[in-house]
Amino acid sequence: MLLTITVSISLLIALEHIYFLYIELFAPYEKVATFFSLPEKIIENPIVQKFIQNLGLFSGFVGLVLILTIVIVPNDPMKYVLIFLNLFVFLNGIYAGFVFSRKFFLLEALPGLLAMILAILI
Repeated sequence: MLLTITVSISLLIALEHIYFLYIELFAPYEKVATFFSLPEKIIENPIVQKFIQNLGLFSGFVGLVLILTIVIVPNDPMKYVLIFLNLFVFLNGIYAGFVFSRKFFLLEALPGLLAMILAILI
């Protein structure tokens, strides 16, 4: 039961990061600016766009690795990989919450912390 809940939350985190990839790589400037709580003028800067697109790639990689972990890694080692990956999600959410917007505490840090704690309890 606990494994199912942990995997479900980790899968939701993975899908959330695939959504972040979409926002950071493909969304219109207005949506990106709103997402990061930044003025649209800043997002229109080509250098800032490259940085945000780089963030998008990493978000997508995190999502993909979480999905592959759930699908490929057997249950016993999966626990340790999920602890590790969700620790990264948690720490990134804390940082983004301070740097960009407080909503990242709820969108990223809290789910990452919850999934990490549940994986530890498995």
